[in-house]
Amino acid sequence: MTLIIAGDRIARRMAGPSIRALEIARALHARGLSVTLAAPGEVALDLPFPTVGYDVRGEALRAAAAGATSIFIQGLTLAQYPFLASLDVPIVVDLYDPFVLENLHARVHDTPSGRRRGHETDLAALVDQLKRGDFFVCASEIQRDYWLGCLTAVGRINPAVYDGGADLRHLIDLLPFGLPDAPPAAPTTPVLRGVHPRVGPDDRVLLWGGGIWDWFDPLTLIRAVADIARERDDVRLYFMGTRTPSLYSPKQTMADKAVALARDVGLLDRVVLLNDGWVDYDGRAGYLLEADIAVSTHLPHVETRYAYRTRLLDCIWTGLPMLVTDGDVLAEVVRREGLGEVVAPNDVAAAADALRRMLAVIDAAEARGDATRGRAAYGAAFDRVRASMTWSAATTSLARFAAAPVRAADRPTGEGDAARAAATPMRGLPRRAVEIVREAGVLALVEEGVRWVRWRRRGR
Repeated sequence: MTLIIAGDRIARRMAGPSIRALEIARALHARGLSVTLAAPGEVALDLPFPTVGYDVRGEALRAAAAGATSIFIQGLTLAQYPFLASLDVPIVVDLYDPFVLENLHARVHDTPSGRRRGHETDLAALVDQLKRGDFFVCASEIQRDYWLGCLTAVGRINPAVYDGGADLRHLIDLLPFGLPDAPPAAPTTPVLRGVHPRVGPDDRVLLWGGGIWDWFDPLTLIRAVADIARERDDVRLYFMGTRTPSLYSPKQTMADKAVALARDVGLLDRVVLLNDGWVDYDGRAGYLLEADIAVSTHLPHVETRYAYRTRLLDCIWTGLPMLVTDGDVLAEVVRREGLGEVVAPNDVAAAADALRRMLAVIDAAEARGDATRGRAAYGAAFDRVRASMTWSAATTSLARFAAAPVRAADRPTGEGDAARAAATPMRGLPRRAVEIVREAGVLALVEEGVRWVRWRRRGR
């Protein structure tokens, strides 16, 4: 049995990592493999395989892990539940989210000492994963190059591992974010057009499909839409989510900046519309099918190079053409396959011009009486890409490992794992208190204590 451990809640409303854990579990189950899905609290969905809810003490997780033939972990799971490292069970580490790079930007508003200690904690948790894992998966080849460098730095690329296969695919392989095998089903009633008071049945809907995190750039997009709004009154920019359902949500400021800018340019609640909440995972197809153009713009940032914008997979699933910022893997897919428009970061004029071109396609389709609202112009390209990006295709490498899990060649069975687990930084805060006070003062200790409490509450 493969135990898939989600680090965040599994429910009707989920953030990306939880969606990934759920869909991986579904894909393995569909292949006939035994799987159990574990999540904080309880799994609030009716699923065809066993589920486990766990709390901060992790006793239910410990019991489930004892019966596993392999364990799949994400994020900070190993740091939060270090007993997993001491088990003589092959561990698969999911590296699709380079959280150390992501958090460099997420913590820019913290104090200097808080930023440094937060980074050190992240880095220690990552190094523990890299040293303990038996098999690793990531989302793209460019990510794989990054992680091969990290694995080399911690000594995991060595003669024993190399002898298992010179391409090292047996150590780290791809598991991209996927899309459903079945085509999207339109809801029986509208979800946006004619339902939202500011979205008419014939308006042109630009859809922002996920959260507004600090490394994104809705500001350039709003300014571009402001240019378009001076020319036509039928464009609406709709943000699907402003309050994440995640149990742990670092302080984000970009959503507030987007609201302030939309208000300043006179578009808030008129042209720029924000959903004060989060769309249900199973309900997202309705919004994607009613929209005309998907939009995803981000800042130039090291996180971008290694990012895999998971919400763009939904656009490929539903055949929704995209306007995206250049610099990441999926932007290159959009450009190469002709799935929309790609613009440089921070370029308002380029974004506005790209939107004009895409809106012109929609206008021309409407003039011809085309019921697809211009999507037919992109249909063949989406059909070509869609078949290769399903969850069943994405999980091939993991399914192969789960069917015959083995410890990595350089991982001695059980030896040293318990000692390393006991030394995990997130478990050692009380012992670090004196050191923190001596180095940075009492305020720094309070900051660290707040971070500790937030982490401890995450599973409740």
